[in-house]
Amino acid sequence: MQISIANLIAYSFCVTLVALAGGLPPLFKRWNQRQLHLFVAFGGGTILGAIFLHLLPDSLSMGSAELSSIMVLLGFIFVLMIERIILKGHVHADEHTPLKKHQFVGITALMGLSVHSLIGGFGLAVGMIDPKIGIAIFIAIIMHKATEAFSLSTIFRLGEFSKRKTLGLLFGYSLMTPLGALLSLPFVESLKNISLAVPAGLTAGTFLYVATLDLIPEVFHGEGGKTLPFVCLLFGIALMYFIKFLGA
Repeated sequence: MQISIANLIAYSFCVTLVALAGGLPPLFKRWNQRQLHLFVAFGGGTILGAIFLHLLPDSLSMGSAELSSIMVLLGFIFVLMIERIILKGHVHADEHTPLKKHQFVGITALMGLSVHSLIGGFGLAVGMIDPKIGIAIFIAIIMHKATEAFSLSTIFRLGEFSKRKTLGLLFGYSLMTPLGALLSLPFVESLKNISLAVPAGLTAGTFLYVATLDLIPEVFHGEGGKTLPFVCLLFGIALMYFIKFLGA
């Protein structure tokens, strides 16, 4: 069965628009630190929900538990290596100041979510072999793409990136899913025989790192009340459960 290139292009274009739209609100309104941290908490909750309610169950259902576990571990270690080994050597000694920390978290979150988006593009291209699977993957990507972009934009604001730089990074991020789909096209016929537990597990691993070691610590560090951020985190998880319920 041949994939529909026209549908794949349309889906990819929609994903790009949703990502850009999701990242714009934090740029055109002055949010204080407290409000921005609440948005980050919500984004962290949606990512945790995506891991444990969508990606891990999908990975386990499409492959063995051992394969899924290995892929999650590899995805986690990959982002760990980038952030703590590769990027660490390029950060100045004052990286632990709040501003440097926010900038660092923003770049590493961007890298982790970009890897996820590339893998999502791969899954979208392979899923297009079956139109029903293709539309399901497209809906799943759309459902969390705006929230991811909003969270990224929020972290960039915390790092005091200029609007121009933030827009450039968001635009690059918005193209990752279409790029993953485009790069997959020459290999779709062979890739369709690979267990989809591999991309789902890798995505879960990268998500797990970004949520637990980047976003959530950022939300709960320092002084101030912790109850409202925790509620926002739970609301993000609840949203992903609601999306799963609708999908069911």
